[in-house]
Amino acid sequence: MADVNVVFLISITIIIIGYLIKKLKVLKESDGDTIAKIIFNITLPAVIFKFTTTIQFDFSMALLPFISISFGFLMAFVAILVFRKDPSYLKGAMIMTTVGFNIANFFFPLVEGIWGQAGMQYIILVDAGNGFTIFVLCYILATIYSPNNQNLEMKINFKFILRRLLKSTPLISYIVALILNFAGFVFPSFISDLIDIIARANSALALLLLGIFLQFKFSKSEWISIIKVLALRYIIGLITGLSIFFLLPPNIFNSLFRIIICLALILPVGLAVIPFSVENGYDKRLVTITVNLTILISFGLIWVLILLLNG
Repeated sequence: MADVNVVFLISITIIIIGYLIKKLKVLKESDGDTIAKIIFNITLPAVIFKFTTTIQFDFSMALLPFISISFGFLMAFVAILVFRKDPSYLKGAMIMTTVGFNIANFFFPLVEGIWGQAGMQYIILVDAGNGFTIFVLCYILATIYSPNNQNLEMKINFKFILRRLLKSTPLISYIVALILNFAGFVFPSFISDLIDIIARANSALALLLLGIFLQFKFSKSEWISIIKVLALRYIIGLITGLSIFFLLPPNIFNSLFRIIICLALILPVGLAVIPFSVENGYDKRLVTITVNLTILISFGLIWVLILLLNG
């Protein structure tokens, strides 16, 4: 296990570099969309293939995607109750930002840097469940409460959602990688080395992307709703995560397994909600503010929890 403080300091530095690159106008925030496409379509699939094809599965690992998906449904249910009386444009945005996590861009670099292969085999499976939460559950909720749906008719275009899923390179990568793993397929050394080199670029690009998207100009309007989202995400996430950490039997679930689950439930809002907000007519500024705040809060919380739980 690497030195936690060193990994976090390096990560913070790369995020700051990304933010400074934007402030110095070397890159614009819109350029972050291009970097995001490179991550989601090239480097992230390489990471998925690198680690998912080499996972040594046991029965306990089936719990990881199950917890991830179940927690997504729990948060959706709670958010619908809490924001049920809010106007539609605000309700949908707040529900959408309460559900799902930014695992690939935010947590993969930290897990790989601190625990390497051992940690990645766990978080990869958590993210597999999170993919369903983000691209299916979150997207359906965003569609239902969309301001574009003026009569509040619950129209869900399942064909469109299916097409979107089939175009999701990370999701397809998970499916293919799992099939290859169960089939016992081993990549030739040239392909394996190529995947490894491409995968190494993911951490730096993902952290730079977080810096490019980071903003500190927050409006005072709608702060109550944002605070509600933050409270829901972190109070429920911390209670659930710590309960799982201490209640799962250590003789069946090792410490790293329990730590990964605990930390996964307090990660930032998934970046996918930003394009979802544009597509469904929500206030992109409001959604982006919420995403940025969760990045800052999660970074600090995870740093502290790793030091405490590993101690």
